[in-house]
Order: sequence, then structure tokens, then C-alpha cells
Amino acid sequence: MSTIRKRRTFSLPTSALRALVSTPTMVKMSDNESPEDILADCILFKQHSPPVWKRKRFHFIIGLSVGLLAAYGASTTPTAQTHFNGLQSYIALQIADMDLAKIIPASDMVDDIFGNLTNFFTPTTLNDHSFMPALALRDHMNLKPHFPVVIIPGIISTGLESWGTSDKSRKFFRKRMWGTTTMLRSVLLDKELWTQHLKLDPLTGLDPPDIKIRAAQGLDAADYFITGYWIWAKIIENLAMIGYDNNNMHLASYDWRLSFSNLEVRDGYFSKLKSVIEISRKNHNKRTVVLAHSMGSSLFPYFLRWAESPEGGDGGTNWTENHIETFVNIAGPMIGVPKALTAMLSGETRDTMNLGSFGAYLLEKFFSRRERASLLRTWAGGSSMLPKGGDALWGRNEASPDDGVNSKHHSYGNIISFTKRNPHGNSGEVDSNTTEKVIDKDNSQNFSLEDSLDLLYNTANPEYAQMLNSNYSLGISMSKKQLEMNNKNPKKWSNPLESQLPIAPSMKIFCMYGIGLPTERSYYYTREKDEPAVMIANDIPVYLNTTEINEGVLLQGIVKEDRVDSELVQSPLVYIDAGMNDPTTNVESGVRFTNGDGTVPLLSLGFMCAPSGGWRKYGDLYNPGHSPVQIKEYVHEQSESKLDVRGGCKTGDHVDILGNWEMTLDILQIVSNKGYNVTERILSNIETYVSKVKIEPQS
Repeated sequence: MSTIRKRRTFSLPTSALRALVSTPTMVKMSDNESPEDILADCILFKQHSPPVWKRKRFHFIIGLSVGLLAAYGASTTPTAQTHFNGLQSYIALQIADMDLAKIIPASDMVDDIFGNLTNFFTPTTLNDHSFMPALALRDHMNLKPHFPVVIIPGIISTGLESWGTSDKSRKFFRKRMWGTTTMLRSVLLDKELWTQHLKLDPLTGLDPPDIKIRAAQGLDAADYFITGYWIWAKIIENLAMIGYDNNNMHLASYDWRLSFSNLEVRDGYFSKLKSVIEISRKNHNKRTVVLAHSMGSSLFPYFLRWAESPEGGDGGTNWTENHIETFVNIAGPMIGVPKALTAMLSGETRDTMNLGSFGAYLLEKFFSRRERASLLRTWAGGSSMLPKGGDALWGRNEASPDDGVNSKHHSYGNIISFTKRNPHGNSGEVDSNTTEKVIDKDNSQNFSLEDSLDLLYNTANPEYAQMLNSNYSLGISMSKKQLEMNNKNPKKWSNPLESQLPIAPSMKIFCMYGIGLPTERSYYYTREKDEPAVMIANDIPVYLNTTEINEGVLLQGIVKEDRVDSELVQSPLVYIDAGMNDPTTNVESGVRFTNGDGTVPLLSLGFMCAPSGGWRKYGDLYNPGHSPVQIKEYVHEQSESKLDVRGGCKTGDHVDILGNWEMTLDILQIVSNKGYNVTERILSNIETYVSKVKIEPQS
């Protein structure tokens, strides 16, 4: 039976038909064209757009803007602020109870959306500004490639990708598990699987079974973290502007999770780096300039020792002198950072404490302190940045080198101080002059660096303590004979106070770093047993994982017994006390600040490089070849533009300094064989601090 298709009909007023026939734009109707097609192409039937101010969208935007301004103004009142905080808490509770993995189903479509999310964000098109200052000064200063360049990035800078082919890894094959939006997708929708991939075996420090994570390679391994968030991109762009490319510029990416020794064991990292530098020497007949940032600056001296050691690269005692022109140390934490201690101790740093109650609650529900500490302790590379030098460098309970002059405040030498409730505090009332917590004056409750490291050893699992003992040494040697012996001990090589630089009198060292930013220096802690319900409640969902036990029943039982079953709950026994605030002593949310680059305190940035520091005044001990060393400090200046979230071209921030124009120009001069134009500049109190450290050389 045939199907009869009804012809669609339409009608027009007579006047419209006359206009249509007489319209010049009217085309002859072909046999295959319907009247609807003709009308669709006719300009007579296009509606005229109303003026902008008559559109509903315009009214909506204006109304929304006025409403937001009114809400902001009202929210500054105490009453409104109270309700706003309550709203925050309510939203936090609702979000924390969401199971994103169930709300957003696992499917290929969802994976594709997250995996290609960066396509929705248009990266900033490179323009003249991207290549500054090289573009403006290249010809004027005759900047051009002279020395081959090797870049060694810092911790967490290098992207990590999966090469595993097991069932649980196959969907991530050759995708970034660290960096790019694949990481965001994995963390949000399957945190446990992501953690399994990023966590290292606590016994071997290598990949767990059936998992293979490797560092990305090439210049794009550390140019951007995610789309729009640059790391080394600005330096690379400026080097390219004066003539560099991937033939004379190499980015030595590495898996920053691994201990320094395991970089060679698993990846042959140092062998590859040594080969790259030797080939550059052969091809260009010039020594290499090494640009190292953050943890990379601690890794490079280790590499130099390895390259010359008979048990390592076996390059001989002249290898450094023959192959390294300049070591540019950018924001290097040469004697460690206090935040590494708290990260390993309780999974916390200033970054987690500054989230506020709203963000902190969400973070704790989603990725608790216990989970963070457990993950970080398997990353042996992070432990390489634990503070070095002991109390001799970082101070004791009574005083530290970077305390203020005639300071009556609590000394920075107390890296960790435990608090107690303020007996004069106003319970439930807001009083800016009264803190919720105060320092416990009992000396047993105030920990110097050496005491704090003991605390870390005592509270960490045995595998972590064994890893530390096997890979790192955090003390100080003042005996030249002992230092020479240490040159044969790899666990000493990452500590510039327990090993020596190679004898390389022609190798120049520039220490470049930012100053003028609040940087964490010491911490106020409380013990879990002081507030058991608060600590335990945050981790209960993790402990009950997939069980049918009621959370409230378990919590009631634990609090009633006033104890925690060690087999059930293994959360950190101590944690930063967010109730400790004192603006007069630079204390905020349990963290006390000092001068630095926002991540590394000034004492660590400059101790080895200052005139009275380790590589200069005590060069006979730590720099026997007396390689020339100088400091260049860059005072942080915030950009005038509020839209420049990275700080602008004069930033001194630990990471953003890689976009500082003045420092970039200094680097361009160094690689162009014009390093003599880069002169020492000390603007901080680093020389005062360093001169207080008492080092007594011994034979």
C-alpha cells in the first residue's frame, strides 16, 4: 500500500505577496524548491532586532549586577555575615554529601568531555607581550644563543602520564595523571583509583604492581601545568625569541615523586642528563648553562656528585669543570622548607589552612588529612625538601637567626608549638584582641627543628622512617675530613651542609629569588586527643568505607571510650590549630609567617649564597673549588591590574617569578655570554640572618 504524503500549505496576505513578487531578491523557484525554502531565504521575513536596552538579556544582566552589589554591601554587616556563614555551612554540608561518581555516570562520553575540557578554554594567543623582554631588548643588547641550556623544573612542575596497560590503567594510557584536566576528572570522579596510580610503593619507593607512571618528556612537559597556567613557558618563549630551539635547549623533566636515588634506578635519569650535557659539549664545543628551579636546584648538586662518582656516572673529578658553565639557582630551597615538614607530619600547609571553614570542611570530607599524609609520605622526592642543618641553622626554643632584632615574640626556633585554650578568651563572642588559643609555655610543648623531626619519625609509619633513613641526611657537618668522606655517600649529596660542591673554579653560580611575601616559617599544633570528636568525625566516612555500620553509633562509641583503635583509625595524631590567630606576630590560622617568596623562607633561599653563607665564607668546607657565587634578589611588586592573577612582570612569587621580566632578562644575558652584566643585589636582611649562624670549621 503506497503512502500518500500531504503537501504542506501556507498562505500570505495579498499585500505581502505583491511585495514578494516585486522584491529584487526574489529568485526563480526551481522544481526542487518548496515555498518554505524561498521564504526562509527572503530578507523580508527577517525580524528587526530591538535596541540593546530593550532586550530582556540586557535587563537581566543589569538586575543581576545590581543584586550582587546590594548583596555584597549587605553581607558586610555583622548580622548578614552571620547568616552568610550559616549559608556557607549549609552548602558545604550538601556538597560534601554528594557522590559525584554516582551523579555523573561513568561513560565514554563523560571521559571525553573531561579529557578534552581544555578545548572549551581558548588559550591566550601569543602576542608581543608574551615574548617580553626579549623582543624589546634582543637587538639593543645583542642577545643571541651562546651556551647550550638545560632546564631542571621543580617539584610538581612536570606532568606525569600513565603507561600502564592493566585493566585499571588502560583507560588512562598516555594521559596525564598529573597536570591537564584528565587529573581533575580522575580526582573528582574516581579519587581512589587516581590515588592508587599516584601513590608509590611504601617499601620500594617505586611503582606499585600493575601501575606505571612516567614523567612527560620534551619542552611541553613543564611549560604549562594546565591550559592557561604557565610554569616554564615564559622563559622558553624568551629563549626562543633570541634564537634558541630544541636543538640547543633541553628540559630535563623527571618524576618528582621518586627519591633522588630511585630516579636513576627506575628511569636512568642521571645517565640521560649526563649524556645530554656531554653531547652538547661535543656538538657546540661549549659548556652548558643549567637553569634549575625550586626542588630542581637541590637535585642538581646531587647530580654533579653522581656524575663524578665512580659508583655513579664515573666522569672523574674534572667532569663539572669541563661541562658546566653556570648554575642558575632560581628560588632553590637549599636548606629545605618548613612546609615540607608539616605536609609529611599532618598533610597540611598554609594552602590547606587558608581555605576557610567552608573550603576546609569540603577538603577534609573529600581528601582528609589522613589520606593526604599517607599519599605524601610515599613521595620520597618531597621529603628531599625537609629542613636541613638542624637547630644550628633554624634556631632553638629561645632564638633563631631570623628572629627580629630585640624580638620579645615567640621565637621562630620553635618550628612547632602546641597550644592550649585561652583561659581569658570570650566563648562564642568575636573579639579581635583575644585569640581562641594561646601558646603552651611549657618547654616540652615547644619543638625545635630537631625535636620536630623526631616527632615526625615517631608518628609516621615504619616504612616512611625507613625511607628517610635510606635516602636522606638532614644534619650538618663542620669537619672538612668528614665532608670529604660524605662525598662518597649518596644519601648526603642532597644536603649542601653535609656534602661539597665539586671542584669547579670556572663554574659560576647565580642565586635568584623573590622576597617581600609572607612565607610560612613555624606552626601551632594541637593534639587529636584534645578534641577527639572533631578529628574523628571528619574521617569516619573513610573508616566505614562500604560497611553498614552507622556513623553516629561508631562516633559515639569512640568518643565515649576516649580512644581511637589504632587498627581502625590511623589519622595524624597532631594537626595545625586553626584557632591560633595573632596579627601582631604574623600568625594566621595556626601558621606564623616571615619574609620569603611565599613558599621558601628567606633563610633557606639565601643561606648558602650570602657573603657570610655556606658556599662563600665557609667555601673551604662546602665549596672547595671556590666557584664564584652571587645573589640577585627581586622585591615582589604586585601588578596594578586586578586581572593579572599571576602577579605581573615584577612578581617575586616562588613560581610566578619565572615570568618576572627583570629576572628573565638576567637569564638571557647569562646564556648569551653576558653574565658579567648581572651583578649582586641584596635588598633583604639575609646577611644579618646568616651572620648569626655559628659554624666552627674543623679539620
